[in-house]
Amino acid sequence: MTARHPFVLAIAALTLFAFNSGARAEPTKTVAVDCSAGETIAKALTLGDERKPLLVQISGTCSEHLLFDRNDVTLAAGIPGATVSGPDPAIDVIKVTASRVAIEGLTVTGGRNGITANGASGFTVRNALVQNTGRNGITYAHGASGVVDGCTVVNNARDGVAVDAASATVINSQVNQNGRMGVGVFTGGTARIGVDNFNVAAGNTISANASNGIHIVFGSTALIAMNQITGNGTSDAPGNLRIGINLASASASIIGGNTISDNAGTGVNLVRSSANFGDNLFGITTVNTIIRNGNSVSQGGVFVFNGSSVTIRDAVISNNAAFGLVLSLRSSGQIASSTIQNNTTIPGPIPGTVTGGDGIRLVFGSGLFGTAPIGIVTGNAGFGLNCTDGESSAIGTGPLAVVLGISGNTLGGVACTGF
Repeated sequence: MTARHPFVLAIAALTLFAFNSGARAEPTKTVAVDCSAGETIAKALTLGDERKPLLVQISGTCSEHLLFDRNDVTLAAGIPGATVSGPDPAIDVIKVTASRVAIEGLTVTGGRNGITANGASGFTVRNALVQNTGRNGITYAHGASGVVDGCTVVNNARDGVAVDAASATVINSQVNQNGRMGVGVFTGGTARIGVDNFNVAAGNTISANASNGIHIVFGSTALIAMNQITGNGTSDAPGNLRIGINLASASASIIGGNTISDNAGTGVNLVRSSANFGDNLFGITTVNTIIRNGNSVSQGGVFVFNGSSVTIRDAVISNNAAFGLVLSLRSSGQIASSTIQNNTTIPGPIPGTVTGGDGIRLVFGSGLFGTAPIGIVTGNAGFGLNCTDGESSAIGTGPLAVVLGISGNTLGGVACTGF
């Protein structure tokens, strides 16, 4: 009998082990839960081998609070209308701390937050209805990451979707009629809103929220494309800014394809922030339309304030209250190939008078650089370009009236000095 070399035996043993246990994907265990028959999701989450994927399909209305601390779990509707309702207003309905968890096709209602991902990576909410919760509809927090896709997030007491010190992509969704913000990005959070992780356009409708449509603050940043951001600011409660897109100590690329319209306050507002309108690096339209926004308190199409900076290209800014674009308090801007037209006056401080209406206004030491391609600034109720103080100024790659396309404004063309 011929002896076998120990190395050959070891290879044979490893090959047999790989064939039996490691060469194929782990099977998914599927569990059906009928809540109308008294079954619970919480019990289903304890079944099977926790090292393997689990699919839980529910029917009926499940009145419970859930913690997902197990990886690779999908909770899905077994039949249309399947619902998870949180009975305790002090507890989140669904809380996720594990990785690669998905919620699909469910209605989630009640409780505190509807769905919270706390440090959970790869968390997906798809084709869900999240409504009538006591606080936020969907929250990503404390380093969580994931995607909200094809969801309706409506009538939640606070924010529709909140991204707080986390990262999330919000696409193909309706985020409407929430009690504060539509989509909020807080505390160093990052978000893609209307553009997916492959830079493909997938816009949302963000409308009729009580305060701001999109709110980006505290060192956060966002990519924003292809959204309808309309009719936000339905409540005039104290503290409600009522703005289409609001940035404070934050940054954003407002790529294109956004219609920011009919918001009760300013269309886009920046405070100590920066924004790029019309980013041509994504292969989608660079045109943003900012129309019919503002009131006598929260004015205008685009308001750039307190050391903020903007680059604006291919924008259409029209029919806004008091002005189209204003740079204020040592803010700076560059503009090209944009149409700023038909912006209107507002009631003045003296009864029977009106004020504003400028296409572009520079205030308190702010500066503007106009460059080709040539734009259009016309039909505004004030000046085409107006510097309201001696410290503000503008310059262009050619005569400003030509580069900006200024003509046909009620009070005149350029009332502004060069640098």
